[in-house]
Amino acid sequence: MSIRKFAQLTVVFVLLVTSVTSFSGAQAWSQCPSYITVQWGDTLSGIAKLCGTTVDAIRAANPGLGWWLYTGQTLYIPTGSAPSYPPTSGTYVVQSGDTLGKIAARGNTTLKNLLAVNPQIKNPSLIYAGQVINLPAGVSVPPPTKYPQPAPPTKTPVPSDGYSTLKIDYTYGMYIRSAPGGTIIASALDNEKLYYKPGSVFMDSKWKVWVEVKLFPPAKGYSTGWLLVKDQFGTYFTDPHISK
Repeated sequence: MSIRKFAQLTVVFVLLVTSVTSFSGAQAWSQCPSYITVQWGDTLSGIAKLCGTTVDAIRAANPGLGWWLYTGQTLYIPTGSAPSYPPTSGTYVVQSGDTLGKIAARGNTTLKNLLAVNPQIKNPSLIYAGQVINLPAGVSVPPPTKYPQPAPPTKTPVPSDGYSTLKIDYTYGMYIRSAPGGTIIASALDNEKLYYKPGSVFMDSKWKVWVEVKLFPPAKGYSTGWLLVKDQFGTYFTDPHISK
């Protein structure tokens, strides 16, 4: 085979490989729906690669998203080569007692406009304190008016039956559940102090560590609940760190 013929074949081969690679990249957009549920072992970079997007694009489409993912978490995946959203004018951190309707009213906008710039919110009724949401262009939302709370008639009793103290060490606060992985019955804010039973430390089948905490006052008929203190990735949510 002549050198010229060999060179021509080499060029054709390179063009074919480039074409196939480009086609695969273009098809990556169709591999992911608009919303995905995080599975065990998923990472932001892995999801971005699979869906043909970037980590920055996923984080921009999910305000408040941290670097740690957890199994069952729902992510909005931007689609198309250049995702477009209505213009925004900043973000707002959801406060305790907020609803999307109240936030929209304080910003003199509508719920529809608010949802348009927050495609990651699937259920308008499910937002939580500490969540970061986008605001439509030209909208600013003042914090909710805080009214002085009446002093409690009596000081909350300190448990004396083998309880120790811990402090929530997570910016967005934590849920308290009826059982390890059970239904949500209460919540605790960042830096809030709780009482827990050292002997109740429990690791579930997903390698998550839980402790039983005292509820003052009881919530939904429960006088105690279960708090996640360490996830399967080794992230601690309390001070001190509690492990099994």
